[in-house]
Amino acid sequence: MTTENKNNGGRLNLLVATQDAEPVCEWVREALGKEPVEVTQPYAEESRLEIYFDTLLEAKIAKKALPAELPIQAAEAKEYKEQDWTTFWQHHFQTMELGKNLRIIPEWEDVPEDERTNIIINPGLSFGTGGHFTTRFCLEALEEAIQVLKPQTMIDAGTGSGILSIAAIKLGIPKVDAFDYDPVCVDQCNGNAARNGVDGTINFFQADVLEPGWYAEPSDIVCANILTSVLLEAAPLIKRATKKRMLLSGIREIEADAVADTFIQLGCREISRDGDGQWCGLVIDV
Repeated sequence: MTTENKNNGGRLNLLVATQDAEPVCEWVREALGKEPVEVTQPYAEESRLEIYFDTLLEAKIAKKALPAELPIQAAEAKEYKEQDWTTFWQHHFQTMELGKNLRIIPEWEDVPEDERTNIIINPGLSFGTGGHFTTRFCLEALEEAIQVLKPQTMIDAGTGSGILSIAAIKLGIPKVDAFDYDPVCVDQCNGNAARNGVDGTINFFQADVLEPGWYAEPSDIVCANILTSVLLEAAPLIKRATKKRMLLSGIREIEADAVADTFIQLGCREISRDGDGQWCGLVIDV
């Protein structure tokens, strides 16, 4: 008799043109209920999307469900092992310093002892290591906002690995609420908080940013590193949840004006923006 190996699963690999990555990701989220991992080199013409499932059979079924009109160049369903995921992150995720005083460290690397604020992360299947521009932007904008505004409260919408919330607590914000649509992320966040010695100090929970009820009262800062389409739809809720400043990312550079204009029409003002040629982040004050 065989037993299922809980450390194995299925992965659907999709190769797409970089400009088609976002519509394909949207279909995956809506049709499969999964958050794809986008593996793209800067300025590359092609992107690889990875979608993870509990079993290889689920990955094969998802492959068969791909619509013919979806702009996919190649698709492959294969088994992955837990060690494959670990090896991926150990290759792609390394210690990095950013901002004035932040350092992001994979949990498998040694932690330096100096004046920098260390944030120890095991990303698991969650998004948010500081390696992607959108996460770096939010971390650096958060560090600056803390210095300038002295916020006492923060909401982290679409928290992923919990990296922004953990940084907020370690940089001095006393009260942080953080949520994600994916319950796997919430479990991973609690683990990362424990790795940083701040377990129990952040309220991690599952919620949908598009549905009212994810905040009891407005916070000084709201971080939302989520997709442009979601930011646009959730803009009124995000604005009402913010007392002072919004840090918005997950935005393609060509979409930045549309996001900024949406919040300006709600009575906000753009403070700054930054981008890397592909992705962009916005600092918006209410």
